[in-house]
Amino acid sequence: MFYIVESDEQLKHLCALGRKGCFVEVISGNDNYHPKLSSTVAVYIRPLYHKEGYILPIDHTEGLNLSIDKVQEVLNCFEVKYVVDKKNYLYHFRGKDIIDLALVYSLKNYETLQLPNAPQSINWYYNKYRDYPELNKIVPLTKLFEKCERNYRSIEDLFEQAQEIVGTDYWKFYNQVATGVYYLLEQSGLKIEEDGFIELFKPNNAKYSIIDGKVFTSYNPYNITSRPTNAFNSINFAAIPKKGSFREKIIPSSDWFVEFDFDGYHIRLLADLVGEPILGKSAHTELAKMYFNKEEISEEEYNEGKQITFQIVYGKIPEEYKEVPLFKKINDYIRNLWKTYESQGFIEDPISGRRLTKELKDMHPQKLMNYMMQSLETSRNIRILSKVLRYLQDKRTKVSLYTYDAILFDYDKKDGKGLLEDLDKILSEDGKYPVKFKASKNLVL
Repeated sequence: MFYIVESDEQLKHLCALGRKGCFVEVISGNDNYHPKLSSTVAVYIRPLYHKEGYILPIDHTEGLNLSIDKVQEVLNCFEVKYVVDKKNYLYHFRGKDIIDLALVYSLKNYETLQLPNAPQSINWYYNKYRDYPELNKIVPLTKLFEKCERNYRSIEDLFEQAQEIVGTDYWKFYNQVATGVYYLLEQSGLKIEEDGFIELFKPNNAKYSIIDGKVFTSYNPYNITSRPTNAFNSINFAAIPKKGSFREKIIPSSDWFVEFDFDGYHIRLLADLVGEPILGKSAHTELAKMYFNKEEISEEEYNEGKQITFQIVYGKIPEEYKEVPLFKKINDYIRNLWKTYESQGFIEDPISGRRLTKELKDMHPQKLMNYMMQSLETSRNIRILSKVLRYLQDKRTKVSLYTYDAILFDYDKKDGKGLLEDLDKILSEDGKYPVKFKASKNLVL
């Protein structure tokens, strides 16, 4: 059988090679483009425990191209599909039992998986035609195949590593729930005043992620605590500058931007974790009242109290507050967390089950606490966002952006004010984690 699969007979033969599983790499139109703006050129399939891989052309100048539906049928023949970057795969194909090897690597090693450099011949095409959206259509199939084979060889040991965690609760949480959430969050994009946005944000090339007055984001979950970054095309959507006109250039597609911001998020999560929930709509106000022993708090005292709280959240509890019941429990929690980490070799996120193990470098009690809070925040957000996205399925309002302790909605008035009330209940879990909201005609909120 030739490594380029183009006929029905070859497809049937490929289907029969290994129903237990395969490695899949999707070749898009151009690796520089956001997957929302890129086509499907070909697919590389390597049946597990098979001596060679195969490439299936879908829209390539050299191939007797197959329909994407036929390729999907072939993929359905395999019970398990191993990919590098499941979220990217979902832009091209559907299916169950898709295992993200980049996620396996990050969960076990707390690093981002790096694939080998592309062959020099492919780099030649990218150096000369890097902005052509269908560039991979003109790169020879033999060279695309060579690149995929090289990638496969570099990740072969991950198949065995995957068996250690696939099937665990925390694997299901991140590989299924989290990946699906991030994929759905990217679909609507952000409406922009295009010329001004490009001038201010200076993307590598506007075509890579901007079309018809919309820019597309990209959530990356392969981080130490699973807290996602969100950057693409030299634009960091998790840290949009507040100065100047940057935020004025991002506008709602519907009527309003409505941002829900979790109040005192980390201290509330931590207080709930140790069994001393904070009451009241403003955690920082309630805590500042305690710090300064007064009922009326000035803006200066509020801000000073906020700084004290941040120190406490990350394990630096001032001596004068160590006997306060909440902070005493936090201090005990940090000590016990470290004790468990030292004796057991790992600790677990109480929502996702994500493990922080001895593979982490240069750990100490405060750093471990910081990692736990980021993991806990992220896992709760994933769970809440999953509920929000289900609720909005038949609504006009969409989620535009998620940034750690805030969620931005593109609100359509036709959905009515009741929608905002419903979102408040979902996000706050009926008031357990209070949220504040702001509305604006641009991102200056």
